[in-house]
Amino acid sequence: MKQRLLAFLEFVPSVLLLFMAILTSVSVASRYLFAYPLPDEYEISRLLLSVVVCWGIAAAFRHNDHIQLDIFWSALGPRAKRVLTRIGAALCLCIIGGFSFALGTKVIDVFEAGLLTVDLELPVWGSRTAAWLGTLASFFILLQQVIAPSEPEAHDGHPDATV
Repeated sequence: MKQRLLAFLEFVPSVLLLFMAILTSVSVASRYLFAYPLPDEYEISRLLLSVVVCWGIAAAFRHNDHIQLDIFWSALGPRAKRVLTRIGAALCLCIIGGFSFALGTKVIDVFEAGLLTVDLELPVWGSRTAAWLGTLASFFILLQQVIAPSEPEAHDGHPDATV
């Protein structure tokens, strides 16, 4: 079950990114060939981008493949590295938790306002909800890293140690 959930975590942003690329390509082609762009193409792409970014952040935290700063890392022992990793995950957890809370309140506001796209009048709350779910996934991934972190890999948990 966990493996399926993790595969879904990576599948969502990749499919949405592909859909954004196809949508933009078709819109550009129709604009130049028929002098008629697709309605709401820009708005839909913008909404999908927010979903892709939020789910991509969750995938980056899952693989521990985000931007990291190595100031003291190489000088620390294994125990200190584990402590520093937990502190970093806890800080990220607080930031993502606040962001998730703020985005969740925005989802409620957008839903209650009945916000729609301009041309096709598509409801905006669906994409905002999908982005919020991505931040929730990030939150729970970080919570798991704080409570029960995984064992460091062969390169001692530092992503650039093998480079």
